[in-house]
Amino acid sequence: MKELRDHFEITAHPQNAGEVRERIRTLALEAGFIGLDLGDIEIATGEAVTNAILYGSPNSGSQILISCCFTQNALHIEIRDQGHGFDPARIPVDVGTDALGGRGICLMRALMDQVDLHYDGKGMSAHLLKKLRH
Repeated sequence: MKELRDHFEITAHPQNAGEVRERIRTLALEAGFIGLDLGDIEIATGEAVTNAILYGSPNSGSQILISCCFTQNALHIEIRDQGHGFDPARIPVDVGTDALGGRGICLMRALMDQVDLHYDGKGMSAHLLKKLRH
């Protein structure tokens, strides 16, 4: 299968999250993802973008960069914000029902094959990976 790519920016407005989910969904469908795997990608992407908009953007004009690539039977999604970041190691693997936050990251980890979070001093990036199973 050929390599598929998409790269774009959005401003940190909540209404832009839907555009990101739709563009990632379109590329994932073209790559061959279906059913539950497709739903997992949409939910995890939505969580990552929502976190970038709500917590990783200094203001509503901040830019969020989205890159998506399907290669070697895996979908790679990167969402990069301009926020102050956080230590991903401080997010528990399993968040209890009374927790005030952290569920989005736990959900991403449960739905995707790999989730890497990184702060480079300029912003936070979330890299999500989902392998094509058929």
